[in-house]
Amino acid sequence: MKVFYKWLWRGLGLALLAVLLYQGWIYWQVTRLATHNPEETALMRARLAEMEAEGKPTRIDYRWMEMARISRYLQRAVIASEDATFYSHEGFDWEGIKVAAEKNLKQGKVVAGGSTISQQLAKNLFLSAQRTPWRKAEEAVITVMLEKSLDKRRIFEIYLNVIEWGDGVFGAEAAARHYFGKSAAKLTPREAAWLAAIVPNPRYYDSHRSSRRAARKTNIILARMAVRYGRDFNAAPRLVMPPVKTASELEIPKEPVDMEKEEAERPPDTATPEPQASPAETAPSP
Repeated sequence: MKVFYKWLWRGLGLALLAVLLYQGWIYWQVTRLATHNPEETALMRARLAEMEAEGKPTRIDYRWMEMARISRYLQRAVIASEDATFYSHEGFDWEGIKVAAEKNLKQGKVVAGGSTISQQLAKNLFLSAQRTPWRKAEEAVITVMLEKSLDKRRIFEIYLNVIEWGDGVFGAEAAARHYFGKSAAKLTPREAAWLAAIVPNPRYYDSHRSSRRAARKTNIILARMAVRYGRDFNAAPRLVMPPVKTASELEIPKEPVDMEKEEAERPPDTATPEPQASPAETAPSP
């Protein structure tokens, strides 16, 4: 029996050492992101493996573009759509998590996740798409690493460059050229809002570009941008109190928009809370 416990403790010790070494390797990778742009991500590798398994051409369109050369409209559309409090939280939107939990309880299944931009980036850079307790725990650890090692501008710059935006399409520059045949610097507000609208399910919308649902979500995002950044979308961000009032010139659909239904239909890992109060950002922000 003593021999058994001896080997048990050795096994646990080795397992703990392996975990610590892995976390150290991840932390080293995260700190390098301050000065090095990622060459590929875990999600890119996963998509290439899927393409190969399905017998499709293995093609990834990934073009790095500096933040200054990415349309400010796109930056603001993504913030308005994905993470309204990005510049004020420390990696986790606790109010968003609370809202997501309430929706999940109401639906009786997981329909929302409340993930922030930092959490999405952690997952895309290093983790698999499998939804397991271990993956969510590791996602939280990496999110803390990102927030402690990089400033908000750098986190957002990497996010805009590595996020999936279509079938084999990654990053703002590749997306702008794929869908609109232009540079990410030249996107119009409506084009930027449409790109933000398809973030939750980009491969589906890649082949369903005339989707009415995407068009309605585009208008919702434009309305949020108008309230947050002014009707020309160029004002400094300001405190926004719900409910969001829409601007008439934005061609918002006349039929009522069920915001709860729109958000509940989003994939769990990218769902965001309904419009809420959001303080003006203190860091350089879109």
